[in-house]
Amino acid sequence: MKKSLSILLTLLLMMSCFTACSSGDSNEETEVIPEEESQDIKDFSNGTPWPIIDLDGVVTQDTPADVKDNFALFVNKDKIISRELKKDDSIVGTMYDAILAGEEDEQLMYAGDEPESHDAKLAYDLFHLMIDWDSRNKVGVEPLKKQTDAVESLDTIDKLTVYLRDTPKTEQLGGLWYAGGEKNLEDSSKRIIEVSNDKLLLMDSEEYSKPTEFGKVLKDAKMKLARRMLVKLGYTEDEAQQKTDNALAFETKLATSIYTAEENGSEDIYERANNHYTWDELKEAEGKLPILELLENTGYPKQDDYIVSNPEALKKLNELYTEENLPLMRDLMIVKGVISAASDLDRECFEWSEECSNEIEGIDAEPDDKAIAAGYVSGALKWAVAQLYTEAYLHEEDKERITELVNEIKEAYHGILEDADFLSDETREKAIEKLDAIRPCVLYPDSWEKYEYKGLDFKGPKDGGTLWEAIQAIEAYEIKEEIEEFLNPVDKEKWTVSPQTFNCGYQPLTNSIYILGAYARGDIYNSEMSDEEVLAKLGVSIGHEISHAFDRTGAQFDKDGNMKNWWTPEDKEKFKKRNAKLAEYYNSIHPWEGQDLQGSIMTGEACADMAGMKVALRVASEKENFDYDKFYRAFADLWFVKENLMMARAGVEDEHPLQYLRINCTLQQFDEFLDYYGITEGDNMYLAPGDRVNIW
Repeated sequence: MKKSLSILLTLLLMMSCFTACSSGDSNEETEVIPEEESQDIKDFSNGTPWPIIDLDGVVTQDTPADVKDNFALFVNKDKIISRELKKDDSIVGTMYDAILAGEEDEQLMYAGDEPESHDAKLAYDLFHLMIDWDSRNKVGVEPLKKQTDAVESLDTIDKLTVYLRDTPKTEQLGGLWYAGGEKNLEDSSKRIIEVSNDKLLLMDSEEYSKPTEFGKVLKDAKMKLARRMLVKLGYTEDEAQQKTDNALAFETKLATSIYTAEENGSEDIYERANNHYTWDELKEAEGKLPILELLENTGYPKQDDYIVSNPEALKKLNELYTEENLPLMRDLMIVKGVISAASDLDRECFEWSEECSNEIEGIDAEPDDKAIAAGYVSGALKWAVAQLYTEAYLHEEDKERITELVNEIKEAYHGILEDADFLSDETREKAIEKLDAIRPCVLYPDSWEKYEYKGLDFKGPKDGGTLWEAIQAIEAYEIKEEIEEFLNPVDKEKWTVSPQTFNCGYQPLTNSIYILGAYARGDIYNSEMSDEEVLAKLGVSIGHEISHAFDRTGAQFDKDGNMKNWWTPEDKEKFKKRNAKLAEYYNSIHPWEGQDLQGSIMTGEACADMAGMKVALRVASEKENFDYDKFYRAFADLWFVKENLMMARAGVEDEHPLQYLRINCTLQQFDEFLDYYGITEGDNMYLAPGDRVNIW
């Protein structure tokens, strides 16, 4: 059963900090080693200190599994061997099972009669427009062709400027920059207009100079989709190839000025990206780009203060905004547009889009129309779906129990801050104030009044509506809502992540943690679980999110969610040294021989993993007859996963440690774990006290 790439990558993003924010010519086609051939070339069982047991094929019946050597393997070996990775699976595991169950639950919400309430009917109609193939095939690619023809007609730079300035955002194809309302980092009760570079086709700017294996596959899959779409729109094969070459050529020129993924994950990214400009300064910096005029035409009022997140990228775009580069910019906009629109058009385009996702994931699967439709509706009309999902699957008694657990974990976290010997009394006091101010958002909002889609309407399939028209109406509504929100004070009580989202998270600008309904279900949480299992799976997750308030990112924000230093210089320096030691620890780990990790981008998530376990162990120590073996095994089960090579490669590039490392690296920091299993010096799971890297 084919699942969308965005849902699968949730596993890489799991328990996140929710925040705003080739050698040779990249125009040439990159040779990609087929996965099976690549598997023959590398010995993926040859990693240090543990091989990547999450990767399909690494663990066999003959692989030794000892509690003192590799705890993740010791607990999960039978599952790793018994769970089959089918051709349409890029990953299986505890969290993946929960994601699939949630997807199936969402589909059931649209199986009955048409609902009467306005918002529920919007979701119902959008779902059924998604699977109305007669209508979608009849519309075909004509709406997209009108947009590509409009861009194709821009034969001078002045015409491009007029197009970017005057064309409504809902009708614009692709993009050269981003500009819109964001929360003000220094005063999170207000909003500010931010100007930044648009997203790159290859996601990471470093892919244009030093392509990774994952980046090569990503490039080939997206460009193949773009060429297919372009030919369907009437271009020749040669013209389609030239357009994709031009798109990549322009992004290659621009990429040198855009932050890399590693830079975006660095400790100082907020400071680097928080560049204030007056209106006059932005007017000068935008040069020939109609950024301010487009903002005004969209409905944003003139401001005294703006943010330019990457001045070098804005400068570079200005340098490239010339008649000479016009064909490249025009083709980039078209290529981005056709890739983005493919899944919203007729059956053939939809299947091409799904094939693109398959290639990126390294799987061979038939698209599951209803699962994909349910996922799409959940993103497009998330609060309408949220209310349906909550009413169908979430329960008040679970919300109360989990809220009590959050409060218990928060209280225990006081002990962690009080025991942190590297903090001065002054910094510790501020940290405790921030801890006490953390707002828990558990399962679902208490009221739905703030989340209604007032003023949004589109025709459903019974009334002759089309998917394209519905999407246009939703985009127009979102722009209007975004501007209205910009004009009003920030409502920090309003949820920004929906209950049906499979995740937990911390938001530094509201100083709030989210334990979302879709996450706290099934084998991760249910009312029948023992205290040990609940603490290992949900309790550690809660502690993880609280810990994000005190990781390298969260520590830059105060109790009110404002970017403000509350550390003494001496304490901040000690904190940075601890982060550096944690980064070096992960740099020394190799999932397979020759494959490095980027420890510098992992410290935030790794810090939270370890602190989440530490606070859970504090809670456990207060419970009578606590079964530590059940607790540790449940924690390992939480992170059980089996994946293909493409997912493993994507995981290597991610800010979250690979799942088996989230088990072993976390547990080996604690005497409680080592002592319980009798792990001592010389055992592979042992880590000497002086080598431990638990920041908190």
